[in-house]
Amino acid sequence: MSKAEHVGEAIPSMAYSSQLMTVAADSPIWLRILAATVNWLDSMKIGMTFGVFFGALLHTVLRYYPLKIGKNLYVNSLKGALVGVPMGVCANCAVPTACGVTRGNGRVEVALGFLFSSPNFNPVVVMMTFMALPLGMSLTKYAILLFVIMVVVPSLIRWLERDKPLPVFSAIDESATCEIAPIPLDDCQERFTTVFGELARGFAKHVWMLLKPTIMLMLLASVVSGILLVLVLVPWDSLLAEVTPLKLALVSLISVLMPVPIALDVMFAAQLQQQNVPAGYVMTFAMTLGTYSIIPTIYLWREVSMPLAVSLFVFFLVVGWVLGMVF
Repeated sequence: MSKAEHVGEAIPSMAYSSQLMTVAADSPIWLRILAATVNWLDSMKIGMTFGVFFGALLHTVLRYYPLKIGKNLYVNSLKGALVGVPMGVCANCAVPTACGVTRGNGRVEVALGFLFSSPNFNPVVVMMTFMALPLGMSLTKYAILLFVIMVVVPSLIRWLERDKPLPVFSAIDESATCEIAPIPLDDCQERFTTVFGELARGFAKHVWMLLKPTIMLMLLASVVSGILLVLVLVPWDSLLAEVTPLKLALVSLISVLMPVPIALDVMFAAQLQQQNVPAGYVMTFAMTLGTYSIIPTIYLWREVSMPLAVSLFVFFLVVGWVLGMVF
């Protein structure tokens, strides 16, 4: 809601809306990269904390109560998207949650439905998008997102699983998962403190298991975003001056790579529109900046499927380029 109040106002960067560390524009490159890295980490701390704890909760719950989902990949993706609507975390912070689903033996399409829905279909973000951007851009963006969730994701997974199921990474030994302790003769003899202690230990273990890769991903992504944001390395003024196929391809690549907090795509696109940047660039950022990034790419590459990660990255890269040329 705080971000919604500031839509249309200038933001310090395409990756964060507030600054914890400020440096002069003529500071050394390493200092500007450090400042961008610190500011990005500060902007992601709430979302990533929620994502880790919620992902660990899903991992713990799904161990005892597995998801009862059918074999219809399209319905499964839609179910994941419906769960993601009220969550309101960015595509990066949704990764630990999606990881909790897949590590808890949930379906990949459910996790991806959540990952694409959470940063885009949150009611506040939807309101911000239609208020800040032209109607044509807003309708186009959400039509494509619905197409991704309901058609692209399940169809791509169906194609990848045409021979055998995807070898999703499991954080624990599958055989150990099936080792159920003998049930006491009288269930009432199982004390609440015993059950609560077992759940707490499992939850703490799953938090740690998600926290370790999340810290690595956060540090890697923060450095990447910090480097990309340094104006010396990315000459935004000349890059966004006019729309050409080559420049648009580079902008789409940067936009898909950049990990940004929730709603920053809308805020940045609205700022570019007010600065009279060509509509093609505005549409490219609005479509791709907050939808996918390097963090979901690494997660899918490491724990699900390298072809799936690359295919989605290329898909959004091409979509951003095409929309930029059309608009």
